[in-house]
Amino acid sequence: MMRLNFILFFALILSALGLVNAQHKARNLYIELDQLVQAQKQYDQEYGQLQLEQSTWAMNARIEKIATEQLRMQVPDAKKIQVVSTVTDGAVRALPVTSLTKTGVAE
Repeated sequence: MMRLNFILFFALILSALGLVNAQHKARNLYIELDQLVQAQKQYDQEYGQLQLEQSTWAMNARIEKIATEQLRMQVPDAKKIQVVSTVTDGAVRALPVTSLTKTGVAE
């Protein structure tokens, strides 16, 4: 009888230690999950800011302003623009396009 009590006592102690260990691991995993969720929120916010910044830098008016003021580029006359045709009878056919310099003068 005494031997059975010792075996049951040790089984109880081992299961209690296992429970404590499992709870400790669960708490650590929950803390890690919470930290990752916070990091994800921060990354989502930063991504939104970067998208806004990218759209600002890529605005057509800004690009045109830089092209005209800093690079001294200008839109060529309509007579100097040639259109490249699309697919014709299954074969791609391209018309010659005039090369333009930074000033818009044909070479």
